[in-house]
Amino acid sequence: METGVSEQSAQEGILDFLAVPVLRVEEETGRVLSANAAARALPFSLEAPAPDAVLDETGTPLPAELCPVRRASRGEPLEGVLFRWKTPEGERSFVVHSRLDRSRSPAVATVSFQDVTQWRRAEEDLLRALGARDTFLSVASHELKSPITALQLVLERLQRAARREVGFSGAQLAERLEPALRQVRRLGVLVQNLLDVSRARNNHFDLDRERFELGSLVREVCERFSEQARQAGSQLTLEDCPQVEVHWDRLRMEQALTNLVTNAIKYGAGGPISVRAGLHGGVVSLHVADRGIGVAREDHERIFNPFERASSGHRVESLGLGLYIVREIARAHGGTVELTGRDGGGSCFTLRLPMEAVEEGYE
Repeated sequence: METGVSEQSAQEGILDFLAVPVLRVEEETGRVLSANAAARALPFSLEAPAPDAVLDETGTPLPAELCPVRRASRGEPLEGVLFRWKTPEGERSFVVHSRLDRSRSPAVATVSFQDVTQWRRAEEDLLRALGARDTFLSVASHELKSPITALQLVLERLQRAARREVGFSGAQLAERLEPALRQVRRLGVLVQNLLDVSRARNNHFDLDRERFELGSLVREVCERFSEQARQAGSQLTLEDCPQVEVHWDRLRMEQALTNLVTNAIKYGAGGPISVRAGLHGGVVSLHVADRGIGVAREDHERIFNPFERASSGHRVESLGLGLYIVREIARAHGGTVELTGRDGGGSCFTLRLPMEAVEEGYE
């Protein structure tokens, strides 16, 4: 008897050196005979979980009799079966193995729990990234093909007209070239966005800084898109902008503000759009607000990632790069961009930048 106790104590001492939680469970009764140090250190119970605390791989809650300890005590072999635990710190995933030792009476099952939570999260992140990539490729193909097709049609019509009409005037030529030029500009923006993503990811988002007056840039962008906003049913208003000289990359900041304004026009649902700026302690704040469909709180951070778009009932085709580029432009200037909801619906994007650009995180 003493030999048996001594042998059991030695086994338990060895199990204490293992990094994975291990339980030794009596057959049929399911009584836990011992738990190693890793199992005892857990802030939740492996052997007697709360109701609906254990889930299968698909996320379906399991009744007590289908939880791993009960299954192992019935002599059921578990070979790498994945279970998920709801814990106070969040969900944890474990791969469970069990082995039944029938050399004793009653038999004893040894059950190990390998924590694969981080691997599972990495796998889920990878699957999301692959899904975003596939969506991007689909949308990019559509976005790039549309202006090319339109450009081809315009040029073919222009060619036919030039052959047919001997007295083809310069004014007529200019008028018919305008749609082609519009599509070329659209292609240029798409290609520039893709180049910007590549540069940002490789830390080569260069700035060409110059000193200029902020109000002139903001007014110029608002005037340029006022007609587009009107066609979408929105009124674009510049509410306030201080007369202040900044040291930024003017073209990049024009790009960032353009992305925010056009985003508000797309998702503003025909409501009013306001642009305003403020200066506090050497930091400029640029606000672009709309009364549109808004963005769910859980998406406030995600939509600044590349190839991401907010979930909504509206179908708006885009590459999902605009807000990511805004974030990288802000970051390159040593600033930030954030999204907040508005009372009564809508969104407000806020750029905060130091008056003197401080390059951050880029070569």
